[in-house]
Amino acid sequence: MRRQDIPLLALARQGDLAARCEVGRRYLLGVDGFPQHLGTGLEHLRQAARQDAGRAARVLAECMPLHDLLQAGERPMLERAAAHGSAIAQMRLAVVKFGLGGDESEAGAGDAWIWLQRAAAGHAGAERVLDAAWAASRSQRLSAMLAAAAREDRIDAQAVALWAAMQSQAAGRFDALASALAAAVALHPADAPWPEDLAKGFVALLQGSDAARRSWPPVPADALRHALELRAAAGDQGAMSLLGRALAGLPAGGVPAAVFEGQHNVRKGAAWLLRAADAGDGEAWLHLYRLHADHRLSVANPQMARFFLEKAAQVGLAEAQRKLGALLLKGAADVAESEQAIAWLHAAAAQNDAHARALLRTLVLPVGGTDAEAAWALSMVQEHDVGLAARLALARAFGLTKLEALSVDPAEGLRTWGLVVGRNPFVVQARLSAPRAVPALDAAAQQVAERAATLFTQIPAGGDLRVRSLRQRRLFERLGLSEAVFFADASASVLDTLRLGPKWAHRTRAPLSLALAA
Repeated sequence: MRRQDIPLLALARQGDLAARCEVGRRYLLGVDGFPQHLGTGLEHLRQAARQDAGRAARVLAECMPLHDLLQAGERPMLERAAAHGSAIAQMRLAVVKFGLGGDESEAGAGDAWIWLQRAAAGHAGAERVLDAAWAASRSQRLSAMLAAAAREDRIDAQAVALWAAMQSQAAGRFDALASALAAAVALHPADAPWPEDLAKGFVALLQGSDAARRSWPPVPADALRHALELRAAAGDQGAMSLLGRALAGLPAGGVPAAVFEGQHNVRKGAAWLLRAADAGDGEAWLHLYRLHADHRLSVANPQMARFFLEKAAQVGLAEAQRKLGALLLKGAADVAESEQAIAWLHAAAAQNDAHARALLRTLVLPVGGTDAEAAWALSMVQEHDVGLAARLALARAFGLTKLEALSVDPAEGLRTWGLVVGRNPFVVQARLSAPRAVPALDAAAQQVAERAATLFTQIPAGGDLRVRSLRQRRLFERLGLSEAVFFADASASVLDTLRLGPKWAHRTRAPLSLALAA
């Protein structure tokens, strides 16, 4: 710093407005004996803004590089300087508004054009920027404006485009994000490496398109592919998932089909999906299942497919839980396997999976009568036999036969997803005494089972089945009640289909096919 500049700096430190503005200008530009130091210059002008906001804003807006001004969060100062008549600030503000999509979709459409026209009226450079904007097509307008502004002013065109992209991403405005990213690619030097923010922006655009299930304004296909590869190599979970799906030929949301046309590689795609799944992307497990379960593909492997489906179910995906439950139930050979299958179907149904609910309904036998009739009958039985009333409520809620209802141990059979009717020791025939797993179709049924279990932990559930059956029949005759209101009517063959997976699968072919295909 020159000796003659020391008094000026002292005045600025003492609070002189003109000195603060001049010192701020010199630091921003690095002229007249002052080294360029944007932070110091900005601080002087912020102090000056407390005395005269318009004057300080004008110096800041005209002297600080635009991308640095925006990164410092000083867009309000730029707007203030434009409002005070600075042509350079007006041109810069117009460029910023175009970058944020203001000419087409921001509130007050056309505001960007107005600022640019005002600037052009008093600034030859702004007039040339306006001409470039008029001459360019809509898809190339932003890059043409930024390139023209860079020739007229201290603007890092690509940095401004990236700033606009990040702002649009944060606001969830993916149409403006696409436009800003396309401009950043057009302004990028041919042989220079990509900035990290550029690749991140493209991945964010694709993920936003995937989540919204819609397409955004087109961007270069090679740019999208390059961005996905860069971010995937850097360990970006979203990029790895999108890249894997696109390479494997699976729907990849916002990734246009043309981006990977002729470049599909299922094995490479599966490898990226595996990395995404390992990084915590639960959906990737389900995509891996689809690939390995498809016998037409080179990666087909039933054992691996089953493993991937189990992983997807464990992370809570309803589709995976439903498919895993359906496959387990289809092959269930005993009650333990049925329990495991029903637990998965119940988990999917709890997430409002309609197909899982449909499969669970096939495991519950129908019971006659209305709920009002059942409630009245239960109130009558409750006065004479509390244990029998609990068994009757359980039978109606779970579609149990008379034999099952009178022999089940609710405390031992209670499960988080329903009820297991254990093997009946009073029946000799194996087909009639075999255990059966029955799901709770709703929360009310589960509450019935829990109340019964609580009751039968306090009173014995055992005893002679014949004595219990005789007491029930006599009580029904005395009260004039119908057994059809509480007990399901099913033959031994029908019960067999509910106990053995292959028989159940044959009986419920249509809903099972829908559940596995959906």
